[in-house]
Amino acid sequence: MRLTADHDRLHLARRTLRDLGLGFLYWLTFVLVLEPGNLLRWTPPDAAAWAHELLRLAGAGVLGAAATPFILALTRRLPIEGPDAWRRGALHLIFCLTMAFLLVVVSCLLASALPGAMPHPLAGRIAAELVANGPLVAACIAGLSVLAHAARAGAREPAVAWPREVIARQRGRLARFDLAQVDWIETQGNYLALHGAAGARLVRQTAKRLEGELDPRRFLRIHRRAIVALDAIEAITPLPAGDAMIRLKAGQHLRVSRNCRARLWQALEARGLA
Repeated sequence: MRLTADHDRLHLARRTLRDLGLGFLYWLTFVLVLEPGNLLRWTPPDAAAWAHELLRLAGAGVLGAAATPFILALTRRLPIEGPDAWRRGALHLIFCLTMAFLLVVVSCLLASALPGAMPHPLAGRIAAELVANGPLVAACIAGLSVLAHAARAGAREPAVAWPREVIARQRGRLARFDLAQVDWIETQGNYLALHGAAGARLVRQTAKRLEGELDPRRFLRIHRRAIVALDAIEAITPLPAGDAMIRLKAGQHLRVSRNCRARLWQALEARGLA
């Protein structure tokens, strides 16, 4: 499942800024590690040379940072896991090589525009850089993807055998309800309405007690009166007051309170749905 409508602009802006910052540090470190010999053997002779070198390093960091959100977005959307892992791995490889090619080409274009750049044929310079540094850039992109996968795996909670059904009292007797068929849960005092494809079923249970039996990777409280199944969400529309509106695949609209909105995005990110 993927969200198909409005994303939270503020959340995306914060995530993009975070990705750009981390990307800048990662790529700047990569350049410094790539050229340790040059940095140790050569000291810029004057202020102009220092400015040129700092501009070159900063440009490399900015260029890599600009590519980082795309690399991390692919990892979030299509992690190399599950039954299609080999297909996703092939897609990551193609993306890695293509991105490396683009970064080398753009870096050559920018280098030729720097003050004091030597006049070399651009096509020859690009070809030489692709041979000399293309594999290293591709390896750097692959390394960033590996780190993103590792962070994703580390952020997951340990596997817990959460119940697939809930036992609650309905009409004076105990009944079993398949949680896979529940899209959202509505609080009605000491009762809960379990909404799903079969309609709403009213059970005598408190939300606090039931919430402790629900898999937090699938169910999340979005309001004091509502708990939603993350995989039942089709779209989210931010609202001016800080709240948001969810549209479920079944067509219902649920309100997300301002206090729960950040947790909702974090949960969707953890599952690769945002």
